[in-house]
Amino acid sequence: MRLVTPRFLVVAGSTFLFFTYIGVMIVVIPRLIEDELGGSEFDIGLNFAVFSAAAIAVRPALSWFAGRFGLRMMMAFGAALAGAASLVIIGIDNVWLLLPVRGVQGIGEAALFVGGASLINEFAPPTRRAEAASYFSVAVFGGIGVGPIIGETVLADDRFAAALAVSAVFAFASMALALTIREDPSTFPVAPKGKRLHRAALRPGVVLGLGIAGFATFNAFMPKHAEDVGLGGASAVFAVYSIICLVIRLVGAKLPERIGLARSVSIALTGVGSGLAMLWAFPSIPGVFAATIVMSVGMAFMYPALMALAVNSVPDDERVAVISTFTMFFEIGSMFGGLVLGLVAELTSKRGGFLGGAVSCAIGLWVLWRVLLPSVRAEAAMPKVMSESR
Repeated sequence: MRLVTPRFLVVAGSTFLFFTYIGVMIVVIPRLIEDELGGSEFDIGLNFAVFSAAAIAVRPALSWFAGRFGLRMMMAFGAALAGAASLVIIGIDNVWLLLPVRGVQGIGEAALFVGGASLINEFAPPTRRAEAASYFSVAVFGGIGVGPIIGETVLADDRFAAALAVSAVFAFASMALALTIREDPSTFPVAPKGKRLHRAALRPGVVLGLGIAGFATFNAFMPKHAEDVGLGGASAVFAVYSIICLVIRLVGAKLPERIGLARSVSIALTGVGSGLAMLWAFPSIPGVFAATIVMSVGMAFMYPALMALAVNSVPDDERVAVISTFTMFFEIGSMFGGLVLGLVAELTSKRGGFLGGAVSCAIGLWVLWRVLLPSVRAEAAMPKVMSESR
């Protein structure tokens, strides 16, 4: 069965454009807060946390939205909402007024990402879902790699309005492409009764969240940390990160299922945690790039394997609810990283925030081996026990 079809490419293209928008915002928001609005490390973390909190709050309603309007419209709505929010930021001159707009951006990101990830899972057979997630994530990491380069080029010293306008263009382009996705209303996901989270996604989600909490410190503090160690900006660092993730996800898309999902997640958390620890230990230009390489290898393995663990355990009609709940932990991890590790960075330094991220990844490894994997083994053994009892 062919996996990468024209519909797959259109969904991935819309996602790439949107995460290029996200990549621009990654470099613009921290500098806007510190250089233009007079904020601090904690304000940066708080803004990332509000973005994530809004995305978490809207997650339970996304299954209903998909069942009512379809996944294509959910993607388009999310991109349009985020693009409009960027234009509003141009007129903001106070760090507190930025917070509700960041919340709107978070809602937009949640809608687009859940819609795209759900469509991609519809296209893939159960035995190739980790592979499909790897290919799909190329769009995410490609956008995050290109976006910061575009953002820093347009931003230069202080062209914040221009950079925000460019980010909005990418979001609206994502919306336009999403509207071209072919979707039959008869295939819309069944809208669940009431708003609910899916239990099957909770354990894999917690592991994902702890890893993403560590990665959130990289996103939040690298733009200024790169300047502190003597780099002109963080665009080269984000480019290295994205290239490594892209290569591994393209060349090694089948690796998670071949080496085992548990081993893939272990590699992920070990790599991300080790890279963050290196950022704490070696505050230099070589140290930044060496740490980024190690961390990038880890991030390349994290999402596909955990997504497969979550989705493979439920029937097809529950998939959107599982994906919505599972991907919510991206935002839970980002919120934890923004608030708790942002406070650590405020009380210590940006390097202290990186070290806190490494500790979060170590906790994720413990949860993986002591909580998630035993539950997966127990669920796998249940059908065998029941058949033997008959």
